[in-house]
Amino acid sequence: MTVVDELFGQTRDWIVGHREDDLPSPRLTPALAAKWWIDEWALQVETANSRLRAPSVSFRRRLRDELGDAVEMYNDRGWITDPRSYHSDPPPLRRPRLTKKSTAGIDYEHLAVRSGYEPHADEPGRDRWLGYEKNRDAHAWILRHAGEPRPWLICVNGYRTGTPFVDFNAFGAKRLHHEYGLNLAFPVSPLHGPRSEGASGDRVLFGGAMNTVHTAAQALWDIRRLKSWIADTQEAPSIGVSGISLGGYFASLLACFEADLDCVIAGVPEADLVRGMRRNVEALLPPFYEQWGLSWRSLERVNRVVSSMAMEPLVPKEARFIYGGLVDRWVRPGNVHALWEHWDEPEICWYEGSHLSFPLEPAVREFVGNALASRLGATVS
Repeated sequence: MTVVDELFGQTRDWIVGHREDDLPSPRLTPALAAKWWIDEWALQVETANSRLRAPSVSFRRRLRDELGDAVEMYNDRGWITDPRSYHSDPPPLRRPRLTKKSTAGIDYEHLAVRSGYEPHADEPGRDRWLGYEKNRDAHAWILRHAGEPRPWLICVNGYRTGTPFVDFNAFGAKRLHHEYGLNLAFPVSPLHGPRSEGASGDRVLFGGAMNTVHTAAQALWDIRRLKSWIADTQEAPSIGVSGISLGGYFASLLACFEADLDCVIAGVPEADLVRGMRRNVEALLPPFYEQWGLSWRSLERVNRVVSSMAMEPLVPKEARFIYGGLVDRWVRPGNVHALWEHWDEPEICWYEGSHLSFPLEPAVREFVGNALASRLGATVS
């Protein structure tokens, strides 16, 4: 092996960041390196504030107390061993408010309704969560055709998004609505977009363990209610869900509760939120972390109630689809691979790109299009 070959291999390992025997081997090109760099830059910007801001004494005390109380409560009620029992079936959504709007040349309807979600009585973090007043309303962007019934696709937004302009572009709404002839529903995830407290997505991952749990539990509740409105009032011949990033996590969780979904597409999904958080912050924790009474084990146990990895999917294997980027810096390929294994190895698309490059990847567009055609009956006009 020459010096050039060795340097090339080291550079490739640094960019790719996973073992070759686990995943396909991408070609190291300038374009691939640029995608990796953009992902890495965006990730460092996102985590900069949390890295530089030392947790206050009151925050550490709250985090410790809530996590300890939650482990005890979840154990006592059997939710850790049976995560599905943590969740209640939401009431159907009947009469939401619908307002006609337009953005970037796309006409849509803004659906709004009271969410109705509440954490369990006496559950740690309940009062704080209910104090997020804007989050108590559920929102969705609706694109539907006039005339005969059409298939519906629920598109679940990613972390830090939740606005019509960003969500429509991320999913390619014009293409899905006009070329594929689909009706579309874009539910806004808790604490995102018009539901946010500060910037979109604030207080989801870095607001304490219970905020993360309640975000996922309420997202599941709201999406299930939106699905009931589509199924009960829109004469939908088929309904699918597609989620990206954090939305991919919510989509995979939905697959554990809604057996009649015709397809579930998990795009660049974070299969394990705790594993993702641990990778980004563990090396930066102060040496006295354990003295706070905190442990990753406790966080993992509590998070089981909103983890698709702790439950079996009810949607059949042929209706499950996954795509992931081989140089993704936000959701490491190993996490996507873990969901693929848990889902009994359904169809998967590994593309030579990063977390943020997926909207531009022809392989992703073709993969999603084939899934929608085979499962929802979508036809390209």
